[in-house]
Amino acid sequence: MTRTNGIDHGPGAGRNAFTAPPFVNMDMNFAKRFALGERVKVQVVFAFFNLFNRQNPAAVSPRADVALEPFGKRLQVLPGREGQIGFRIEF
Repeated sequence: MTRTNGIDHGPGAGRNAFTAPPFVNMDMNFAKRFALGERVKVQVVFAFFNLFNRQNPAAVSPRADVALEPFGKRLQVLPGREGQIGFRIEF
């Protein structure tokens, strides 16, 4: 059994033998521009991040020798669904 970077590799486990938890993310952006006369335009923007509200890993356990913390377990997750509204004035 070889040991590299604190991870035990069993027989036949080579480079990139382990995978992290899946990362799925979808962001969506809606924008609408309105003309207020010839020279002024107003744009309204709605933006959504992590639309499906998945718990994507931000930090994964790198060690397999700790009983309470198995290898590949999510230690931190990224924020859930977020949204923002924006206004832009062009002249």
